[in-house]
Amino acid sequence: MRRIRSQTMLISALSGIGLLSVSSPSLAADPPSRSGASAATRKPTANQANIAQLQKRMNELDRQLAARDALIAQLQKQANDLERRLNALGTPDTAASRGATGKVAAAVPPHAPVASAQPHPPAATDGQPSKKPAGPGSFSVDVEAAQRALERNLTQTGALLLPAGQIDFEPSFSFTHREVSNPSYYLLGANLVLASQQLKRDEMTGSLDVKVGLPWDSQLEFGLPYISVHQRLLTDLGDGGRFAGSANASGLGDLSVGVAKTLTREHGWRPDLIGRLTYIVGNGDRINNGVALPAGNPAAQVQLVALKRQDPLAFVGSLSYQKAFEKDLIKQGDQVGFSLGTMLAASPQTSLQFSFSQTFAQKLQINGSKVPGSEQTVGMFNVGASSILSKNVMFNTVLSMGLSNDAPKYAIQFTLPIRFNY
Repeated sequence: MRRIRSQTMLISALSGIGLLSVSSPSLAADPPSRSGASAATRKPTANQANIAQLQKRMNELDRQLAARDALIAQLQKQANDLERRLNALGTPDTAASRGATGKVAAAVPPHAPVASAQPHPPAATDGQPSKKPAGPGSFSVDVEAAQRALERNLTQTGALLLPAGQIDFEPSFSFTHREVSNPSYYLLGANLVLASQQLKRDEMTGSLDVKVGLPWDSQLEFGLPYISVHQRLLTDLGDGGRFAGSANASGLGDLSVGVAKTLTREHGWRPDLIGRLTYIVGNGDRINNGVALPAGNPAAQVQLVALKRQDPLAFVGSLSYQKAFEKDLIKQGDQVGFSLGTMLAASPQTSLQFSFSQTFAQKLQINGSKVPGSEQTVGMFNVGASSILSKNVMFNTVLSMGLSNDAPKYAIQFTLPIRFNY
């Protein structure tokens, strides 16, 4: 009896501290007492309450870890979106953005407590700068700063291609002034007189160019100009007097259709290379109101453009060949041209450009015969600036100065590229 009483006291003690919740097998034959039945219905012991509290805290930590994982996923998405935009804009130094992507998770400590379980505001939409940071460890992406004027200017000049899904409409207006002096022979009475003849010509051209970004790093290009010309002809016959005349003309220019493709991407010393093939329809009128217009000349042009970035500078070079085709027994001379230039990112919204271009044109052919003295060498020095006016609108102006006798005296062009998504 003393042994049974000792076992009963031990079982009661163990049950009191929560280490034994069932009856001992050795006492299975003893009937349960009233005190044992009432103890089974008592409230949970202090240790059981502590276990429940620990379980509750573990559930809370799991919830906080899930919220932290959601925050990391959001930051990862923002970093990937920024990297995609920089790649689409042609930024070569994407290693830094990739490094930032890999370090996003490290920016949030593994055991950092989550201050609140409330959802964070959505990330900035496409083309809009993000506002205040969404939460601890988050950052803002200034999309307008990423879409810098330098990249937009490179796209406008053809040194970069649009990503798939984007269209650029580029209305432009240009003014070109030319002065040409040529001696000519005139029959004055019975005498043949050598007279000085000077032609002053102003050309105003309004044009609409369209560029469509396609998959596989390619781009469609269309252009259609409208030309208006005012020219004045001054003839000095010496003792025979001076004569002046003027005329106006206008007409639709030649439609051009082209396709461009990125051939190689910049890597190390190797630059970006873009190949471009353009066909000039030659649908415009050559002469209107007795004045010659720069139209009606069908041709095909092939061009290779190289781009090398050294931020904030971009160096651009191009080489082109244009093959002319005969129309109405007239064939313009074939042309070979090249250009060298640099662009400077003065700020995220403004860029400057400086370039030199040279074109060599062969002799004009009429009915299969070359016209003596009709070959031309045109050299131009160009200075320009671009500025982003809004999210999708940029303003570009270029001033060109002639460096050779066959080149215009000067020309100025204004372009307003407008970008859309499709």
